[in-house]
Amino acid sequence: MTITNESATTRTTGGGTARSVAQQLTRSPILIATVGLFLLSWLIAPGSVSRSSIDSLLPFAAILAITAIGQTLVVMLKGIDLSVPGMMTMGALVSTQFAAKNSDNVALALAVVALIAVAVGLVNGLVIAVFSVTPLVATLAMNALLLGAALAYSGGTPTRAPQSVSDFALDKTLDVSNTVWLSVLLVVVVALATKRTVWGRRLVAVGANESAARIAGIRVVSLKVSGYVAAALCYSGAGVLLAGYISTPNTNVGNQYLLPAIAAVVVGGTALNGGRGKILGTAIGALFLSQLTQLVLSLGAPSSTQLLIQAAVIAVAVGLQSVKGKTLLIRLKPLRGRQERPA
Repeated sequence: MTITNESATTRTTGGGTARSVAQQLTRSPILIATVGLFLLSWLIAPGSVSRSSIDSLLPFAAILAITAIGQTLVVMLKGIDLSVPGMMTMGALVSTQFAAKNSDNVALALAVVALIAVAVGLVNGLVIAVFSVTPLVATLAMNALLLGAALAYSGGTPTRAPQSVSDFALDKTLDVSNTVWLSVLLVVVVALATKRTVWGRRLVAVGANESAARIAGIRVVSLKVSGYVAAALCYSGAGVLLAGYISTPNTNVGNQYLLPAIAAVVVGGTALNGGRGKILGTAIGALFLSQLTQLVLSLGAPSSTQLLIQAAVIAVAVGLQSVKGKTLLIRLKPLRGRQERPA
């Protein structure tokens, strides 16, 4: 009899876990919105969800997802990173021109790009954490510095990406773009790192309450620096992949990714006031925004409409987060009142 009850309990627990996962998926606003967007696209613009359209969409969505994941780490630290365009442009131009000047030595070019990203992340993190400069100001200044350096290095002349980089970005594995597989791998690694590692838990703690984290013995400065370094590596990697995909990147190649990256973070469910972030939500948000752009263009709207739509999406997402937060506070007030009443 006992064995039967334990078996029933095991089955119930397993079924409950499966149902819990299913409920979390169905309750994800960005996932529901993305599915709805693809259905709407199929109804009003079937060409935007054709096989060829999806094949061309996914690599750019993957590059946006990689960029947005870096931005998510910074937002979790209660910051914002405006050096995205400069770091992506620098990564794209250095990976192409340095390789071209050194007998197409891709490994050496990638190492140089990674070193530049680490240096940029270190400077951003130290200026913000040690000198208490507002992230908005610090990263905006860094972006200007990076764009100027990229222009000086390249001379304003685009160079063709190394063949091996282009082959990797354009080729497919199991009929899916390598760029997409790389973004999926990054999502998994970063999601696990933020949820299952000491570094991730401390990142959440610093973003939620920096003073409490410092009292708890967390090295806030080193943690912030590591977050900005990881973000810069994401931006530079996205720039390299973008260079391989479009073959000849110019000095403005990263400019179009700043606002979409922030939008993907916000619509993915990560609050701008710091703390816990949603890496998977950010990736889905990147897919949502990419398909939304493709739908708008397929309907004949001008490219300028993209910026208006992205701004509107950010405004709506922030508004919904604000309403959700206020609703939660209203619900918690009666509970606090009950707990404070004497027995």
